[in-house]
Amino acid sequence: MSSTEPQFPDLSDQGYRINKILGHNKQGGRVTYLATAIESGQPVVIKQFQFAQVGAQWSDYEAHHRELELLQKLSHPSIPAYLDALETEAGFCLVQEYKDAPSLAEPRSFTEAEVKEVAVALLKVLVYLQQQVPPIIHRDLKPENILVDQNRQVYLVDFGLARIEGDDLAASSVVKGTLGFMAPEQMFNRPLTPASDLYGLGATLICLLSRTPSTAIGQLVDESGCFKIKPLVPHLDLPFRRWLEKMTAPRLQDRYANAAEALDALKQLAVKRNPWTRWAIALSGIVAVASGVALYELIIRIPIPGEPSPSSSIEQLFITQSCVDCDLSGAYLKGADLRGVDLTGANLRGADLRKADLRGAYLAKTNLTSAQIEGAILASTDLRGATMPDGSIHP
Repeated sequence: MSSTEPQFPDLSDQGYRINKILGHNKQGGRVTYLATAIESGQPVVIKQFQFAQVGAQWSDYEAHHRELELLQKLSHPSIPAYLDALETEAGFCLVQEYKDAPSLAEPRSFTEAEVKEVAVALLKVLVYLQQQVPPIIHRDLKPENILVDQNRQVYLVDFGLARIEGDDLAASSVVKGTLGFMAPEQMFNRPLTPASDLYGLGATLICLLSRTPSTAIGQLVDESGCFKIKPLVPHLDLPFRRWLEKMTAPRLQDRYANAAEALDALKQLAVKRNPWTRWAIALSGIVAVASGVALYELIIRIPIPGEPSPSSSIEQLFITQSCVDCDLSGAYLKGADLRGVDLTGANLRGADLRKADLRGAYLAKTNLTSAQIEGAILASTDLRGATMPDGSIHP
């Protein structure tokens, strides 16, 4: 063998043949290898914790042991499974499933829809972790610890910093995690909650959308500690931007309470366009309220073969109360409660807005050509620069 070839540990007696190094954490004394299980021929990942190496500390050993214990208890398709544990002269080894998927730290381009897919997949993993008794907090959500293959199958790895909710993290003066992806409460060794992992996930998604390397994440945060999402991704869907802002809110109480709540909110935004449907508003009931009577709107689908329509825009409007620059041409909004909604720059050409309540709504620069607005309530409505039904421009 050439002297220039790497010298790998011999684990043949334990049933494994090491092929190459996947990663090397010198500070933590850990080397990650791609190996082959000799009996089955299956590829595996072996993490060797070299406790005797210079720089390794007792806390690093504890992290390795904690990861081993946690993985033995977990079973989820997006968490590479625990397979084996070994003791060698060089150190302890953890053997896991190998996933042929690069981490999100490798430069790649994702569309907004693809980023949402990744978000949904990761939130499902976090929901699973947070449903454990007691809940598990990963504590190191970042691009390097998230693998995504060519089919956008997502995997969460590296549970070395994971803790169960309620662990006394303040007992150590050493903050564990990755700067820029740690929630503020984690940076100050304060009690963590399921909302703490949401911050790291949100920061990771912002890196993907803005194509910012994880090492440059500090450039994305303003003086108040908030992510500068709008200037970074100016064309990002407004409801999705607001969702990301809530995920990465510096104050714990301003974030979603847990992954299940964040996932539910995101699913409401993940609306796929369907060119074969039209959305309509049907009044489905009347309920008395203290100030009078409120009408509930029910969104229903009416198939119109061959006629495209703004289905997802209407759903977005009623979920988020905002649809800036949306295409709502021909939309059926008769009698709808649209008080205070933001429709700035929207295309409402030919829309049916008869008897709609638009008090306080923002319709600046909207296109209302041929729209039906008879009986619509327009008190305090912002119509500056809007093209009115007769083609005139509102002052």
